[in-house]
Amino acid sequence: KTKNSGSTTASRLIQSNHKDGKDTSTVLGEFQLDKSTTSGDIIVVGDKEYQVQTARCQYKYAGGKRFVMVRKILEVKEVTRVHKEEALMRQYKSSPSRLSNHPPNLE
Repeated sequence: KTKNSGSTTASRLIQSNHKDGKDTSTVLGEFQLDKSTTSGDIIVVGDKEYQVQTARCQYKYAGGKRFVMVRKILEVKEVTRVHKEEALMRQYKSSPSRLSNHPPNLE
């Protein structure tokens, strides 16, 4: 998605990895992105495209009863992985063994 509101904020991109039952994260970098960047948006970094899975904001108290957003933390996945996961989920949901409560008959 391309946005042009003219207002940017520091945004840290984090790619979450799940290996061997452990959750690890890789920081891809910190970029000046549109303040309205949120879940579902596509971000291009170099030659890779990432989809934002989760967006969180960090604020600081600026006095006078107001807070100012200082950074966004965007958890992302590569677009190719998102497509593969969606295809696998569709295949799983339509599999005959899942549609019944009985195990499949083996011959």
